[in-house]
Amino acid sequence: MTIPFRPLAEVKMMLEETGNDVSYAYDDLIFPEHTAFLIQFDDEKANNLKVFFNREIEPTEITSIEKNLTTASKKRKLTIESSGKFSMEQKEDTEEIELKFFPI
Repeated sequence: MTIPFRPLAEVKMMLEETGNDVSYAYDDLIFPEHTAFLIQFDDEKANNLKVFFNREIEPTEITSIEKNLTTASKKRKLTIESSGKFSMEQKEDTEEIELKFFPI
């Protein structure tokens, strides 16, 4: 089994440049310190990052975030792919979070 390369350090620097920080990284997902968006490494395309936006944020905020991420990603030879939306809910009586993805 081959483990794909995931440029976490580059993504961390990219996020810091846009005024964000990595709150949590799990497998192929990166959770910024807020939940307006999350990033998923694309194991099919090297250096491609899939971005999912929280269903609760406004379209104007999505546009602004996409612009900032795209500008910062180009400096690091990464690409941003808007891939859809997500919702996040805490499961009842547990600390587990349930993520639901809604691809474009």
